[in-house]
Amino acid sequence: MAGRKLTILPLIRKIELIEAVESGKKQKIVAEEFQIPANSVSTIMKRKDHYREQFYSGQVDVNKQRARLANHDDMEAELLRWLLPLLKNFVGKNG
Repeated sequence: MAGRKLTILPLIRKIELIEAVESGKKQKIVAEEFQIPANSVSTIMKRKDHYREQFYSGQVDVNKQRARLANHDDMEAELLRWLLPLLKNFVGKNG
């Protein structure tokens, strides 16, 4: 059974897509240019505020395909504070 090809756009490409649609291009044309289904363009346009917020906040690497934000920023900061001195003083097996 031949399945459809799943295309995941990185955040930077989603922003480019949003700008293309807002510049006046039809969603069908933009979908063809980005090689994605037309309903995906519609979904991206519905969530454009969310994507712009991620893009301008700088919390997400714009080139990654999926954005994964930290759920517990304070816990991750403490873990890093604990781990860095350990890594600094680490001595490998070879001495």
